[in-house]
Amino acid sequence: MPHQPYAVMAVAVGALLVSLVVTTALAFRIRRLRAERDRAVRLAREELARDIHDLAGHWLWLASIKSELAYRHAAGDERLRGELAETLQAVRRAAHAVRHVSRGNRRLSLQGESTRAQALLTGFGIDCSVSLGRPGLPEDVSAVLGTVVREGVTNMLRHSAPGRCVIELTGRDGRLRLSVANDGTPSGERPGAGEAAGDGLGNLRHRVVGLGGTLRATAGDDGWFRLVAEVPEKFSE
Repeated sequence: MPHQPYAVMAVAVGALLVSLVVTTALAFRIRRLRAERDRAVRLAREELARDIHDLAGHWLWLASIKSELAYRHAAGDERLRGELAETLQAVRRAAHAVRHVSRGNRRLSLQGESTRAQALLTGFGIDCSVSLGRPGLPEDVSAVLGTVVREGVTNMLRHSAPGRCVIELTGRDGRLRLSVANDGTPSGERPGAGEAAGDGLGNLRHRVVGLGGTLRATAGDDGWFRLVAEVPEKFSE
């Protein structure tokens, strides 16, 4: 009998401990479920942003290129040129809005941009071959090289009349070499002139140099124009 109060107290303490354990476990479970829900929502938003960029962005890019080409060929018809200029401006604003929405959720990649470039050029009746011999590039390297492909193809369509394009990534002597080449060297471009001018290459060169690499654009004696980016292969490890 004298031990009965201690037994009751022990039972009460045990019940309290069990209650605390159960409550703590439930709290952790609720927290985990909330984290899983938030993660699922975040992934869904990222997936939507990627879809917007990949689907709408591609067609807006194509519309921008075609509108610009149509504008340049509408010489002599000022009314048509005015309407095309407004269309081009609207398309560019829409493309900027798409990039803004998807920013932070999607990065350019060499594989993705090469695939899109091939589809775009094929739509223009241009033969395009892609050979990427170095899979598994780090995201920052892939993003920069993807930008090289996009800018190279865009400039190609704006300033050249190519029948064939070759996009190739190779590795040699400890360096990765990406080449975007086409056989549509403008007639006003003197073969062998060396470095090609253009404000668009400035930002591109800055990004490549940031990886310890180099960027050059040349028109060769064979009539091919080449945009070549090289970065140390150590960045691909």
